[in-house]
Amino acid sequence: MDIESAVAITWIISILVWALGAFVALLLSYLVIRLGVFHGLRAHTRWVDDGKDGRRRAEPYREREDHRR
Repeated sequence: MDIESAVAITWIISILVWALGAFVALLLSYLVIRLGVFHGLRAHTRWVDDGKDGRRRAEPYREREDHRR
């Protein structure tokens, strides 16, 4: 094997290793973000369903008598 083919094979292998590493990193990032969003939405749904909303709710609209007469 001459030096040119050894360099070419090394170059191709290094590109493939880099591409595989990038793919694995992107896949792990996707899974971590997806898991975080899933747990956040589940916790939010439980919070809303349990009525833990601390904000005061407005009274329902009622027509009042007009006292300006």
